[in-house]
Amino acid sequence: MSDNKQDMPYLMEDGTLVVPFSCPDHEYKYWKKEGKKLSEVLADLNTDKETWYKFTTDKHPDDIPAKEESAEESTDGGE
Repeated sequence: MSDNKQDMPYLMEDGTLVVPFSCPDHEYKYWKKEGKKLSEVLADLNTDKETWYKFTTDKHPDDIPAKEESAEESTDGGE
């Protein structure tokens, strides 16, 4: 396996998601049991909204209301 940056997932100019077979991190192989959710992979790649909604119906990170994020923080026991 290689740690070459070309082995990591990326989006082509036309919005095609590429996860190279040689990608050493199986978390990016969303179709595998040990893989992340596709929306997590897209978030890691900072996918724009238009491309995001071509792949998933999950909400884009920019569309998640701030109050949901603050609710998650309060359940962490941050006090």
